[in-house]
Amino acid sequence: MGNASCCKSDVSPDVQATVDAKPALDSSLKSLPAVAGGKTDKERLYSIKLVKSDGLKLGLDVDYMAERSVLPIMSVTGGVAEKWNQENPDIQIHKGDSIVEVNGTTGDVAQMLDKCKTDVELELTLCRCLNYDHLVADLEKLFAVKNCGPIMIRLSWHDAGVYNGMDGCPNAAMRLAGSGEHSMAANAGLPQVALSLLEPITEKYVPRLISHADLWALAANVAIKAMGGPEIPTRFGRIDASHASDGVPSAEGRLPDGDKSAQHIRDIFGPKGFDDRDMVALSGAHTVGMCHGDRSGFEGPWTDDKLLFDNSYFKDLLRKTWAKETNKHGKAQYRSGEAMMLTTDMALLEDPAFKPHVERYAADQKAWFDDFSKAWVRLQEFNSGELRDIL
Repeated sequence: MGNASCCKSDVSPDVQATVDAKPALDSSLKSLPAVAGGKTDKERLYSIKLVKSDGLKLGLDVDYMAERSVLPIMSVTGGVAEKWNQENPDIQIHKGDSIVEVNGTTGDVAQMLDKCKTDVELELTLCRCLNYDHLVADLEKLFAVKNCGPIMIRLSWHDAGVYNGMDGCPNAAMRLAGSGEHSMAANAGLPQVALSLLEPITEKYVPRLISHADLWALAANVAIKAMGGPEIPTRFGRIDASHASDGVPSAEGRLPDGDKSAQHIRDIFGPKGFDDRDMVALSGAHTVGMCHGDRSGFEGPWTDDKLLFDNSYFKDLLRKTWAKETNKHGKAQYRSGEAMMLTTDMALLEDPAFKPHVERYAADQKAWFDDFSKAWVRLQEFNSGELRDIL
């Protein structure tokens, strides 16, 4: 959750620095796993024509929600839809597909549903495997193949963490080239690596089913669970930025630096509404990922297993002997064997108000999971307005 770049940079990382375990990338981000339903819209989209004759009903049970732009199919219940499936074995309608167009109408699901109910002849365009369950499965497959869960945590953190108590919110402004969040040094590597890893999923699901900002939040939470962490609920309804100027202009006062003191941590996180316990709990996300010298100037993982979301970070802070060093990039950090800690990590031990929380989380993983989940949800929902429980 922090300031790691995919290219060479002299930027100092924040307190949640560089949680991206280096993903298994090839030279051009090829060989990403294919999403369910086909690699391109040409493969995923199919059109059918149904005629409600002989007293037959449509026979499709759809999951209507006014906020959506598609109608996910919950089941084929008979009628002309079942007849179509019997007569067209190569172009069958399946549960989990979504209707994206009804007789020329797209986007307006209320009108689309009304046409499904009232029109006798229906020309439907559907997209295969387009619902929440398929989206989660595609994310899980990506993380398993590319080991890129940690960078998704960092992506969500930086999208939401720019909130400073007054402005800034998770709105995916980072994806928009130009000034602002896309060009922030603190976000170096995220537009290039994280968004490229997500590209096949984004191309399929955004904006048909989900916004960019909601996808980034969901991806982080799916990654946390996939790496052994708690199941964190994701709520939906974040609105994407339309222009780079919709993001915040700089990271100053919003995203912390990894080479600063305990007071700096409070100066950054306090205005966001976090107390000491929240700050320590969120810092525990360093249990996954590592620092790369060519990105941040710091070197090494925080824990022995950088893809396991457990309380090892707190245990290691307390139990290992940490020696201060200056690495080959001229950065001061702390070392114990292969593992390293940043100045802000060590500040959690040195500060008398932070340390009891470190000790409690080292002794009780469930306590950390509970506190982390609460603080993390608050962070992901900063200044987002009213959100809903269902995608």
